[in-house]
Amino acid sequence: MKTDIHPEVFEARVTCSGCGTTFTTLSTRKEIRVEVCSKCHPFFTGKQARIVDTEGRVEKFVRKFEGKETRVSKRKRRIEAAEADRTAQAEREAQQAAQKAAEEKAKREEARRKRAEERAARQAAKAEEAASPEAGGAGEKPAEA
Repeated sequence: MKTDIHPEVFEARVTCSGCGTTFTTLSTRKEIRVEVCSKCHPFFTGKQARIVDTEGRVEKFVRKFEGKETRVSKRKRRIEAAEADRTAQAEREAQQAAQKAAEEKAKREEARRKRAEERAARQAAKAEEAASPEAGGAGEKPAEA
């Protein structure tokens, strides 16, 4: 190894400003201050006890995006618009199909009513024919010999 090219190594005292824990390690600095250590970091503790806020960055971020929707890419907007168009088209087609079915039902009902009227008229005519010969036989033709 070359001499005088390596940095000087000290026994450094590390202090956490979040929980106040101190421990020692080797470093090129004599004292190290950290915001979050392994004792209070959510990754190591398994829970988020608090958010370490330096200079109000968290509040600034929250204020910045408060009440605003997240930005949606053009592609996603195009996809959503196409989906909305397909949905609207399907609804229109369903509405047209329902309207057509209702019209067909009305036509069938009208035809059934018409057939019932014709049937009633035929029955009335048969009843009238049957009643005419019984009354005097005026409706019958005389038999030729």
